[in-house]
Amino acid sequence: MISVIAKRTDPTLLCLIMESLRERRQASLDVKRIQSLTDAVFAIVITILSLTLVVPPGENEEGLRRFLWDQILPKLFIFFLGFIIVGAYWVDTHYNHHHIMKVNKVSIWLNIFFLMFICLIPFSSGFLANYLYSSISVIIYSINLIIVSFWHLMILIHSWRNKFVYPYVDKKLYRNMRWRIILPILVYLLIIPVSLLRTPWVVYLFLVPLFFQIFFGRSRKEVR
Repeated sequence: MISVIAKRTDPTLLCLIMESLRERRQASLDVKRIQSLTDAVFAIVITILSLTLVVPPGENEEGLRRFLWDQILPKLFIFFLGFIIVGAYWVDTHYNHHHIMKVNKVSIWLNIFFLMFICLIPFSSGFLANYLYSSISVIIYSINLIIVSFWHLMILIHSWRNKFVYPYVDKKLYRNMRWRIILPILVYLLIIPVSLLRTPWVVYLFLVPLFFQIFFGRSRKEVR
């Protein structure tokens, strides 16, 4: 078949056809498989976050009231915080996958590393819930989120540089998507030295990146 085309086709056009076929073979993996795995992992992680909310049995009314105030309410805040953070990552991932038309082996492994550190969020979140005012727990939580965002950014950059995105994704849209990942990383980096000051309000700084992830403007092309 190709030999027949070669006899009747311009050599330059033939080279383009061959290159197109080679690229299609190299990037013929199904994006939907990555999306399915990602959705499943996020669903499990969100469920595991609630396991830190444990009420001890055998407490009297006074002890239960004190436990509710000292333990449950702070842990509920960390649960809601972790739930929204994981949800924001899922929303961004959903939008990014929406713009990607093909993937290769590198894309899959980048996504695996991204999901690996997503799975660690319940651990770092539970650590923070049990040691809310400890600088160590805040730093561990920050590092976890920094690494998650780093792999998320690598997936986006790899897809852009290899032209795995749809043609309508221009430089402006790409920059918008990229900065929505970079700005939270900068905040998480800032939280680390602030936590060493042992200020009790440092944990509330984790709400700031959510502003960029949730409210940072999306162009109309992102909601096609």
